[in-house]
Amino acid sequence: MSTSRLKRGKAGIRLALASVQWAFFILTGGLVAPIVVAAAFHLSGPETVGLLQRTLTVIGISSLLQVVFGHKLPILEGPAGVWWGVFILLASSVTEGPASFTLLRQMEMGLLISGIIMLLLSAFRIIGHVKKLFTPVVTGTYLLLLIFQFSSSIVKGILGVGYSDSYIHAQIAIPAIATLLFTFICGRLQIAFFRHFSVLLGVIFGYIAFRLLDLIPASPVQMQIFTLPTWFAWGLPTYNSGILLTTLVIVLPLLINMIAAIVIVEKAAGRAAQNVYRRAGLVMGINQLLSGLFSTVGCVSNSHTAGFIASTQMTKRLPFILGCLVIIGTSFFPFFTVALASIPVPVAFAVIFYSFTHLLTAGLREYETILKEEKKLLIIGVSLFAGVGSMFIPAGSLAHTPDVIKPILNNGLIVGVLTSIVLEQGIRVKDRFILFLKERREQRTIPRERNPQHGINDQSVL
Repeated sequence: MSTSRLKRGKAGIRLALASVQWAFFILTGGLVAPIVVAAAFHLSGPETVGLLQRTLTVIGISSLLQVVFGHKLPILEGPAGVWWGVFILLASSVTEGPASFTLLRQMEMGLLISGIIMLLLSAFRIIGHVKKLFTPVVTGTYLLLLIFQFSSSIVKGILGVGYSDSYIHAQIAIPAIATLLFTFICGRLQIAFFRHFSVLLGVIFGYIAFRLLDLIPASPVQMQIFTLPTWFAWGLPTYNSGILLTTLVIVLPLLINMIAAIVIVEKAAGRAAQNVYRRAGLVMGINQLLSGLFSTVGCVSNSHTAGFIASTQMTKRLPFILGCLVIIGTSFFPFFTVALASIPVPVAFAVIFYSFTHLLTAGLREYETILKEEKKLLIIGVSLFAGVGSMFIPAGSLAHTPDVIKPILNNGLIVGVLTSIVLEQGIRVKDRFILFLKERREQRTIPRERNPQHGINDQSVL
């Protein structure tokens, strides 16, 4: 009896630690976007904390809905890069004050419209057709471009760029790199406990190191003990035709991100592929509506969850569900929200670095079966070239570009993936057309065979 209690006790401790680790991972996925958007729109300290609180609430609820009713995989639903980019791009075109809040209310309407469109696409089973485009070429290109897109931010973050100012500081970089090495070591140990909880241990190690070195600034914002997230915190949604067109363009990248995340996480978790895209699309539509309702950046399934799963071997749903509940619960207490947000950004980036290395490995493995196919290698080369090149286009150079295509041109990941899809499908159509013409030509050149019966009759006459 005591042995069984001991086993249950150990299982309970592991479940609790796994849930906390998922909560920290979900937190890191929701910290950066609201802070950057708040800075772009010059929001005050309390407004920034409120945006962070609402973001965590939406992330927790969205992830919970997907894992229970949608694709049923442990995938973080974090702020979508394409939505995030649109917020930043449009913020540069307005001045601080009422004009910025007018734009934010228009973005609320855009999020609501995107949710309705996503629900319609799912209801009419269109998402399943988009899934067929995700071949190894497209999936591998997506993963590599995802790494390239985040690599600059991660490396700069570890070195301390942007933590206090725009320079590299040794006193920040050294403990961050130490956190990175500590997480790597824990992840490579043969002891299962350290391997499974390497991310959580890395966060704790980094936080203690930064605290001992007095590198964590005190929060000047005084918040209430308990508050509920506010609906339409920026005001009631406002219609704008330009935002409507932008939203129509954004829907495709959102679908690409969602499908890619499901495909990649299924492989990382060792699960057989299942037709869950209609359910996932319906839940995603609801999540977009929630993002508009709670005035946050729109959420989408984050593919880098696969790297976290690969590095920790945490594939069960229950710890993820509990982690979502932890995030939702803490979002109701602004004091805890601010405390969680005090985790140093260099520490978060150092821990994420380890997960992204597994994601890079997964991307390279997608190419294993096609390395000897010249056409597909050409597609990969052109797509990576176009995608990475687009990442270095200055935002200011898009000032005279139509607002409709800005979200695409400003996102190298989407440019590269769309390039790979168009090229691969185009070459496939061309090959089929050439094969069709060849078969028609062969049919015309084949001589007519004599009818055997006709030959006998001729011989009898002679």
